Amino acid sequence: MRLTPIEIRKATFKTRFKGYDPEEVLTYLEMVSNEFEKLLQENERLKEKLVVMEKKLAEYESLEESLRKALLLAQQTNDQIIANAQEKAQNIIKEAQVKSEKMIAEIALKRSKLEDEINKLEKRKYEIFQKLRGELEYYLRLLSREVKEFEGS
Repeated sequence: MRLTPIEIRKATFKTRFKGYDPEEVLTYLEMVSNEFEKLLQENERLKEKLVVMEKKLAEYESLEESLRKALLLAQQTNDQIIANAQEKAQNIIKEAQVKSEKMIAEIALKRSKLEDEINKLEKRKYEIFQKLRGELEYYLRLLSREVKEFEGS
């Protein structure tokens, strides 16, 4: 059975011979009733405060969960950005290697063509020198004959 402050105030007791002073009992019951009423009010206030605190706790827990999800998403995004950057870097490196290999092949081909051209030019130079030598020797012999004939006459 729940006891209320009003019930405490209205409580009555039978009197007996050599019993308690009714005035003191009433005063004491009034004091107990007042304290009990204060305790009930304090209890009600604490219950209301508990409800508020539980709501705040639920909000904070929800906020914490949202922050955890946001942090996880940020970490995943960061990991994805790093992975994409690494992949892009690898692609750039591969592309640069392919280009450099192509350039090296083109340069080697040009070098080979230039070496062939140099060889052809050197051969042509040799041929021209040989022809010129032959012609000079011919003219030298011709000139020698002319000189001998001129001296002989």
